[in-house]
Amino acid sequence: MAATLHGVGLGPGDPELITLKGWRVISLSPVIAWPEGESGQARARAIVDPFMPDDAIELPLRIPFGAPANEVEQAYADAATAIAGHLQQGRDVAFLCLGDPLLYGTFGKLAAHLGSEFNVRSVPGVNAAQAAASRLMRRLAQGSEPFKLLPATMDEDALLAECLNRQAMLAILKAGHRLRHIAGILQQAGRLADAMVVQELGTMQERIVPLHEAVDADASYFSLVLVWPQGA
Repeated sequence: MAATLHGVGLGPGDPELITLKGWRVISLSPVIAWPEGESGQARARAIVDPFMPDDAIELPLRIPFGAPANEVEQAYADAATAIAGHLQQGRDVAFLCLGDPLLYGTFGKLAAHLGSEFNVRSVPGVNAAQAAASRLMRRLAQGSEPFKLLPATMDEDALLAECLNRQAMLAILKAGHRLRHIAGILQQAGRLADAMVVQELGTMQERIVPLHEAVDADASYFSLVLVWPQGA
């Protein structure tokens, strides 16, 4: 049978949030791959470290996040080539993904490179907004309330326009070094007092504070801002 590339959602950090299907795919895949930044750190690999199959072929794939677009695209192409080499040999590959594989993740780009030639599947994972709401025991949405999931890299005017709707619940992903910028936009929109930031969710470094207390420049890349509608 033809080999398959599986994107496996791990959730934001707590290994116990990985689904049973995710663990099954990881345990049965002969090749385990993950994205690795320039620093050599790999959060996804660290999450599964206690449970990594002893006989798995480990395939770290260097992706220079934050580099010029052409360098990043070339890195994705190189990563796809490396994965294809295993698939052509009949070896399934489990690609480890933070959160959900198809929500602002690396896996979507790899699937675009490889989907026309190989079997590609996705195992959904818990996204950071869901996990953060559970950690805080505050609802994301109920009834007819709108819920918007936004990337921190949005154009400033577009992000401000989204924030001006005070009845919408907002989750702003991968805020990191843009926390001060986001706080300024929320201040303009009159919503800063309703914003919380969750950093390093599900890890020993987890930190949850009001956004106005967490605008330091060295904030973790893995920072999520939640903004509740008035009265929620």
